[in-house]
Amino acid sequence: MGLCSLTHQIDALNILNELQAHATTINRDGEGPCSGALPAGKEAVRPGDVMMEPRRLKTIAERARESCLTRLLEILTRLISIEEDFIIDASYGRRLLKRKDSVDLKNICLRMAIAEGGSRSDRDLRELRDCLRLIVGDLLTYVREENNLSSTETTHKLRELSNSFPDI
Repeated sequence: MGLCSLTHQIDALNILNELQAHATTINRDGEGPCSGALPAGKEAVRPGDVMMEPRRLKTIAERARESCLTRLLEILTRLISIEEDFIIDASYGRRLLKRKDSVDLKNICLRMAIAEGGSRSDRDLRELRDCLRLIVGDLLTYVREENNLSSTETTHKLRELSNSFPDI
């Protein structure tokens, strides 16, 4: 059962990575193709030429959301790594996490990915952060109950992780 939850988390990570990569691709070059016809009095140099229009500058709020998403991606990546290491090092008899939490995480990521224009709202980022906090907290509770050498190291890593969540 723990592996199923981990699979949902990895799916969520892949969705967020694709979302971030898509946003980066759109804004990387500084220009994008014009969506309409050529301005009045202008002619294309060659048939098929496309006029380029300058990209729209990002607002401070948009940059802050991008930064927050990047931090949450890093947290999810570290969480998955910690969980994989713990699964390898420890033998556990019951599932690590509630499957519902990981499914919720994946659903939040899917909703963010299909948002109109790839925009991220503060609400989506807060939900993502809160879901990750819940997963870290549940895993921390489980690991503390294990009480072995592997769980001591994992507890330390999870505490560090739980202190790294951004304010939104």
